[in-house]
Amino acid sequence: MAVVPTTDIDMFATSDQRARYEQYRQLREVGAVVRLPGLDAYAITRYAEVKAALADHVSYISGEGVGFNSELNQLIRGTTIASDPPEHDLLRSVVGPGLTPRVVRARTEEIAQKARSLVAEVVSRAEIEGVAELAEAMPMSVIPDFLGLPDRNRDQLYEWAKVGTDMLGPVTERTPHNLEMAALSFQFNHELAANREVAPGSICDDMLKAADRGVIPREKCPLLFIDYLGPSLETTAAAIGHLLVVFAERPDQWAALRAEPRLVGSTINELVRFESPFRGFTRVAAHDTELGGVTIPRGARVWPLTASANRDERKWEHADEFDFRRNPIDHLGFGYGTHGCAGQGVARVELHALIHALLESVERFELTGDPVIAENSMVNTYAEIPVRLVARNAA
Repeated sequence: MAVVPTTDIDMFATSDQRARYEQYRQLREVGAVVRLPGLDAYAITRYAEVKAALADHVSYISGEGVGFNSELNQLIRGTTIASDPPEHDLLRSVVGPGLTPRVVRARTEEIAQKARSLVAEVVSRAEIEGVAELAEAMPMSVIPDFLGLPDRNRDQLYEWAKVGTDMLGPVTERTPHNLEMAALSFQFNHELAANREVAPGSICDDMLKAADRGVIPREKCPLLFIDYLGPSLETTAAAIGHLLVVFAERPDQWAALRAEPRLVGSTINELVRFESPFRGFTRVAAHDTELGGVTIPRGARVWPLTASANRDERKWEHADEFDFRRNPIDHLGFGYGTHGCAGQGVARVELHALIHALLESVERFELTGDPVIAENSMVNTYAEIPVRLVARNAA
């Protein structure tokens, strides 16, 4: 086995996606597996090796936490994202029935109507702040109802979602605020579980009923609520934000897509490949493993960088170019293997509905200022996108 290459690149020096993509490129050049002494971790950088690691939940386990913050790792152990089979399979079986293709299809028209209403509203205003008024608004109109959450505190849900992903990274100057928001979120979700303050027949109701039957411990329910709420809000919103910027910068591709709306599915896959919302959850090596021609020692924290894999030149021709016709169906933006995103079906329906509504109503997107990148350790997203939506009948 070769010696593991090492680099002193600071993977948390910036949230700027262009700078991060340059870091990923440098890492891929260094090796498929690269030691990061500053994080005491091994980055997995290339597509083939990232996919192999995600597929091998026996060698690379999630039950010891999936971030770089040891306290948070301890707190989230035993949730779906931070557990291993058979516990993970049990937890997914509790939530799974509410996320099956049949259930999601049954709500497709409802979601499409929400998308049409939202798009009509923002197009009527023309100039909007694209993150709050569109990117965040779309999943917020769908996910809380899907999970069965009450009306109270809905204005706080997205803020709570953002801090959860940011806390997966190392401690930063944002940590005190994140801890304050996380405490409020935990309190709210404990109240929901204790008071059964969820809609009958919803996903959260299914969790509580599973606890009633003794399938899962009741104390897991609040964390499981958070487990599904945060990622389902933030990653979808991130994708919508990138949709606005990508097509504002490529008006020719938006015009072409308007002429070929059947390629919306391809567009979603390319969008999630090109601007992967999430950088990648960490794992821990359960034993000495061989990957990418090197040995990763037992107990080492590994970081399969899905965002890097999705830009790997070894896998994708012209990987740094966006092409809505590419249809990269094997991208890793929704994860892969046992821990593949359970809610990706809902996310795809949301994105499909929103893009179709925009195609029907918007001639083009025009940035009216520079988008502001959100400071987040693990998510690639925007804080603000000043944009003008030029209506088709006004072009």
